[in-house]
Amino acid sequence: MCGKEEIKTLIELAKKLEKDEPQESARNYFLAAEALITQASEHPLEQHKYLELAQKSYQKGKELKEKKDTINTKKRFNSLQSKVTFDNIGGLEDLKAEIRLKIIEPFKHPELFRYYGKQAGGGILIYGPPGCGKSLIAKATANEAGANFLHIKSSDIKSKFVGETEKNIAELFEKAREQQPTIIFFDEFEALGSDRTDAPAHDKSAVAQLLTEMDSVDSKDQQILLLAATNEPWSVDPALRREGRFGTTLFIPPPDLSSRKEILQIHLDHRPTEELDYGSLAELTDGFSGADLKAVCEMATDIPLKESIETGKRRLITMGDLNAAIKNTRSVLRTWFTKAVQQVKKRQMEEEFSELITQVQKSENLVVAN
Repeated sequence: MCGKEEIKTLIELAKKLEKDEPQESARNYFLAAEALITQASEHPLEQHKYLELAQKSYQKGKELKEKKDTINTKKRFNSLQSKVTFDNIGGLEDLKAEIRLKIIEPFKHPELFRYYGKQAGGGILIYGPPGCGKSLIAKATANEAGANFLHIKSSDIKSKFVGETEKNIAELFEKAREQQPTIIFFDEFEALGSDRTDAPAHDKSAVAQLLTEMDSVDSKDQQILLLAATNEPWSVDPALRREGRFGTTLFIPPPDLSSRKEILQIHLDHRPTEELDYGSLAELTDGFSGADLKAVCEMATDIPLKESIETGKRRLITMGDLNAAIKNTRSVLRTWFTKAVQQVKKRQMEEEFSELITQVQKSENLVVAN
C-alpha cells in the first residue's frame, strides 16, 4: 500500500518520463491514481482532496496512453508500396483476368465504370489452401491498380479491451478514406470476421462495426476496395459474405501443370542450373502449392551449396538435386482439402463454394474421403 511519500514519488517519476517514456509515465500516473483513491477511503475528512488528485492523475495517464495509441495506429496502418506484379505470379491467368475486370480497371478508369452504372469499391473474399499465393495476389493487385495498400492482420485490429477493436476498425477505414484509392487487405480474415453464432460478445461487436464501415464505404462511392484472404471461408460470418460486402468470392486453386512449370522457372531463373526439364518437374509436383514449389527450389539449391562449402568447388543445380528435394517435400494440400470438403458439406455450403468441390473432383492427388 502506498503512503503519501510513495504517491508523491510516483507522480514526480511520471512527470520526468512523460517525454521519453510516455507508456511508463502513464503507468505511474495510473498507480498514483489508484493509491490516491485508497487514501480517500481511509481519510474521510480529506476524501474530496484525494479524489480530485486521483482524477487529475488518472486523466494525465489516459492522455498519455491515448497519445501512444494514436502513434501506434498510424504506424500500424501505414500504406505499403509493393513491387510485386502479376508477372511475378505463375499461372492463374483466368483469375488474373477476373481481378483486372473487377478491381484493377475500375480503379484505373472509374469514369468509364460509372458510365455503365458500376463503381470501384466493395469487397472481394479470396479463399483457398495455404501457400497458394493469396497474399501475393493481393499485393500484386494493389500495385497493378496503382492503389495504396493496407495489409491488415487480426493482431493489428483485435484488442482484449472492451471497445478497442471497434475503435481500431473505425480508425482503419478513416485512414483509408484519407488516401484514396486504397485497397485494404485483411489477412487470415476468419480471425476477425468469424461467424457470430457462437462467438463471444466482443467478437460480435467487432463484426457489427466492420459491417457498418463496409456499408458506409459502399454508399459513398469511395475508391476503397476491401480484399480478404482466408483458408477457412466457411468460418466467415454469413452477413459479411452478402452482396455489397464481400459478395464476390474468388477461389485460389493450387497451381496446375503449366503454372507449376512457370513457378519453378521463376524461382530458378536467377540460379546456376544445368539444362532442366521443367515439364518433368511440373508433373512430379502435382498436388504441390506455390509455397511447396519454392521450398523445393530452396532445398535443391542447398545441396550443391553445402557441397561447395565443404569442397571449395562450385557446381550447377541439377535435375538430381531437384528430384531429391521433391521426394523430401510433403505438401499440406491434401490435408487442407479433406478438412475443407468436410466443413463445406457439414454446413451445406456446396453451392457457395462449388469451385472447391470441382477442384477436388478433377484432381487425383486431392481426392478425399466422403
